[in-house]
Amino acid sequence: MQLKTALTEISGLRYMIDRLDLKSSLAHRMLLASPFLISTKDVSYQLQQINRTVNEFKIEDNKSTFEKVSIKISDIRDIFGTIKNIQNRLTLNDIELFEVKSFALLSEDIRELLKPIQFLWEQLPNLAQVVEILDPEGARIPSFYISNSFSPELGKLRKKLFGLEFLLEDAEDNSASSKELQQQSDELRNKITEVEDKIRQDLSDKLYRLDSELDKALIAIGNIDILIAKAKQAISEKLVIPDVEGDATSYQGLFYPQLKATLEHDKKRYQPIDIDIYKGTCLITGANMAGKTVLLKTLALSQALCQYGFFVPATDAKIALVEQILFSIADEQSELSGLSSYASEMLKVNRIVQLGKKQKRILVLIDELARTTNPTEGRAIVSAVANILDNCNVRAVITTHYSGLSTQCRKLRVKGFMENSNDAVITIKNIGDYIDYSLIEDDGINVPHEALKIAQILGIDNDILSEAEKHLEMDKNKN
Repeated sequence: MQLKTALTEISGLRYMIDRLDLKSSLAHRMLLASPFLISTKDVSYQLQQINRTVNEFKIEDNKSTFEKVSIKISDIRDIFGTIKNIQNRLTLNDIELFEVKSFALLSEDIRELLKPIQFLWEQLPNLAQVVEILDPEGARIPSFYISNSFSPELGKLRKKLFGLEFLLEDAEDNSASSKELQQQSDELRNKITEVEDKIRQDLSDKLYRLDSELDKALIAIGNIDILIAKAKQAISEKLVIPDVEGDATSYQGLFYPQLKATLEHDKKRYQPIDIDIYKGTCLITGANMAGKTVLLKTLALSQALCQYGFFVPATDAKIALVEQILFSIADEQSELSGLSSYASEMLKVNRIVQLGKKQKRILVLIDELARTTNPTEGRAIVSAVANILDNCNVRAVITTHYSGLSTQCRKLRVKGFMENSNDAVITIKNIGDYIDYSLIEDDGINVPHEALKIAQILGIDNDILSEAEKHLEMDKNKN
């Protein structure tokens, strides 16, 4: 799946892409076409390239180099179509020849600037021959026209035409001499056009022999633009290079960049999460507003960033690569499809289970499984799905409100309200300051009963709260 498709599916990914400081439309096109990498070798290469660029940013002299390179890259035009025309042996027009000349000059300037940064410099092929072909005068000016320097014959014809035009100005209109001069002028113009067309063809043929260098240079400049942007983002967002060499997924200080930025802007507290994910199923319980959904979105985002060649939002990360990220997090399209929320959810989960049975390496993220059905059947469905996925070659994280689940899979719980929160004045505006979002091992028998406390903080009618408390007490007495 290309990155442009993932942008519509993985929450928070567009935010990260939009914040990249890309300088060219070329890099933007290439980035959106990035594939989801599943090979350790491919992912490691991409990450190491970013890491090397980040390290180069730490060298003071290189900061100005990157600034100068970025300015040059901002003038780069995406000449992908023109290069394809060269490869197809088409004769380029003056605009296309101008595009190639301008690109070659900029590429050579960028290459010269990158000399101190060897690993980037060596990615750019030498386009001096392209410049020499299109700039016979050696003026190195980013403009193009068929000058006399391309052909001595052309210079002679143009000089002769100039003389005829001078004579035509002095000749009487419609005289025999005027008509003869005009005929000679038209013949010369046609001849000049033939020579100019021949020059364009010759230039196109010469460029055809250098098409691979042009193609490599275009890709290299796009990659350099992307690398610089990714490195700058890694530094500014405090992202980390993940270890992808092993078979473990573990995060320290995992965070959701967009939410973190929003809360910090509002001077509110944000709590990163530590979590280890093993093969099989992990059930996570916790009250509403305990951050379970955000955690699943963050896991999906981090996995996607890693396998599209980005650093990840954490202080330390080890990530086991997967073939797909599959999730069921809300269902905004169920009404449009004519399906109930439950039906739409179960179809998604069924597809996930079928792929899991095929031993596909996938990351499964399911939010509040069977949340829209009755608790008895809901528990049965959660237990069934958890047990099946626990025996597959997947990493599954399922959040739930249900307690008493008949499954032996791993269970974690969001700590919930802090111990000192009972004496605090908690409001809807500061509630996040009194919730501990960290995860702890859980026996799975009981889940926190904090719904009424949250409802009270939200200002729900006291009659509702009182009636609910009565029913809770009745249930306790029955048990």
